[in-house]
Amino acid sequence: MNIKNTIKPHSTYNFKPKTVEKIIEKFCMFIDKSPENFEKAIKEDLKNNKIETNIKKLINIARTYKKNLPVLPTFTSTTIIDGYGNLCVIYDGNPYITLKLLISALRTHNNIVFFTNNYFNTNTILIESFNMISKESKYVKNFAKIQRNYFNKEIIKKQNLFDLVIYIGDKRSFQTVQSKLRIPSIFNGYKIVDVYIDDKSFKNILLQIDKYAYYNSIQVNYFDNTKLEDTINYINKYNLNDCFVVFTKNSELAYTFINSLKCKNIFVNKDPFMEYEFDIDENQLVYTKNIITSNY
Repeated sequence: MNIKNTIKPHSTYNFKPKTVEKIIEKFCMFIDKSPENFEKAIKEDLKNNKIETNIKKLINIARTYKKNLPVLPTFTSTTIIDGYGNLCVIYDGNPYITLKLLISALRTHNNIVFFTNNYFNTNTILIESFNMISKESKYVKNFAKIQRNYFNKEIIKKQNLFDLVIYIGDKRSFQTVQSKLRIPSIFNGYKIVDVYIDDKSFKNILLQIDKYAYYNSIQVNYFDNTKLEDTINYINKYNLNDCFVVFTKNSELAYTFINSLKCKNIFVNKDPFMEYEFDIDENQLVYTKNIITSNY
């Protein structure tokens, strides 16, 4: 895993919000005007991955993701809000996640290294395109990199190369990694959904969930033969993910879940995939320094 010589410390290049915005704008134009290379990479990835990346969705993400939010780093005489530095991302290789995190890394003044064995061709062209445009914009030559054929043990061993770990997926797997980390980490439970079924009259919605999950490689954990208290204790103990769904006509049971679960998103009698997208709070990718001086 040769990362040290390819990713520059982010402190060695100046952060300029207008330059960052131009890089993202140029990428939008690049993918829109030259889709053939992306289409070729997407087609190549289908040999080893069952889901076909939609190029129109990539273009839409590039044009809209976080666009209306302010770029976070700020530098004043009393306060510095800046990126952590080098971000390590461990995930399933979803190209939409790759693109969103590339944009967020730029917007928060961070470098980023993606660890995945999936969708290698599509992710490579996304990363190389951003690096190329960044270099042409005289910002930084390489702020992003992809690594494949890795083991979590190797990342843990070389964690001194990173300032923050972003783990996307199964919480239990993350906890194994987290227990051995000496650096900050972020967990996102995207593509893992827990479903409690108290009333099977919601059959049509459940079939929709199964279908969407199958075609999008989403893991659904069903709790249909477990007691209420056991389900709550199990989920809170492992805090498996950020998405829980309950199907019931018993309002008291629904409120018990709402009040007891440690979960960010709780859906009651509703298909969670109607508005299901990966997102990350960019405030988690920056830290604040308060500058306090004495008057002499």
